[in-house]
Amino acid sequence: MYCTKCGITLRDQDKFCCDCGTSTGRGGGPGAVRSERLTRPMQEAKIAGVCAGFARYMGLDVTLVRILWVVLTVWPLPLFGVISYIVAWIVMPKEPVTVPAKQSAVGQPI
Repeated sequence: MYCTKCGITLRDQDKFCCDCGTSTGRGGGPGAVRSERLTRPMQEAKIAGVCAGFARYMGLDVTLVRILWVVLTVWPLPLFGVISYIVAWIVMPKEPVTVPAKQSAVGQPI
């Protein structure tokens, strides 16, 4: 597979191009949930899941969103990033956690 923006060769499991950062369209893999709602995914959370939620909603890499949030926290208004993070933490709902069905010893659901 090749990147549609810069043309370099990508691995099958890549979600983003390692050179230019363009999404490969693979999403989050076979078990990922593409949500149209802005929610906080608790499985991907470092603090509260706010950055992971915004990254998933906008289709960006979560590391990029976290770096941008830190930059907004430090510059231009030092409290803007902290206050907006706390507000997003309060306002954004948690993503519902799906629990797999219990399996018996022979592999059949109970």
